[in-house]
Amino acid sequence: MIQTEGDLRNWKQEQLNYFKGYLGSFKKDSREYKLLVEGIRELERSL
Repeated sequence: MIQTEGDLRNWKQEQLNYFKGYLGSFKKDSREYKLLVEGIRELERSL
């Protein structure tokens, strides 16, 4: 459960690591890859 800013930051960082590892599952020109990259950028901006 997320209770503090630190918890939220840690959760976001964990998600970034997971999503970045998942990028290799898609071709770079695929729609899914592009959506995932955009989501990663958005999450990184929120840190």
